[in-house]
Amino acid sequence: MTWIVVLFLVAHGLVHLGMWCTPFDPAKAPFDPHRSWIAVRLGREELARGFRVAFAVGAAVAFVAAGIAVMAGASWAPAAAITGAVISLVLTALYFHRWLMLNLLINAVIIAVALQ
Repeated sequence: MTWIVVLFLVAHGLVHLGMWCTPFDPAKAPFDPHRSWIAVRLGREELARGFRVAFAVGAAVAFVAAGIAVMAGASWAPAAAITGAVISLVLTALYFHRWLMLNLLINAVIIAVALQ
């Protein structure tokens, strides 16, 4: 069971890099993950690009660290998982699209399990 948790956390972290840090191809994606609805409304799209990459890398690092911590049996594994989930939730809120609803659920479950 531990390996499933480790693989899930690491995979979830790596998905953040793949989704938020790679070039956007409209032929392959149902929405533009590089376009922040709030940045568009505020006229600050250039600032949002830097946040997107920083938050995606932060979430990925936290999730991979959480996976390694779970594998090692470290006491800080829940804190790393919660940190990654919160960063991911902020990123999802800033770039929200209905296709990201599953990400909200995944992060909520990670937080709930980590708090037990």
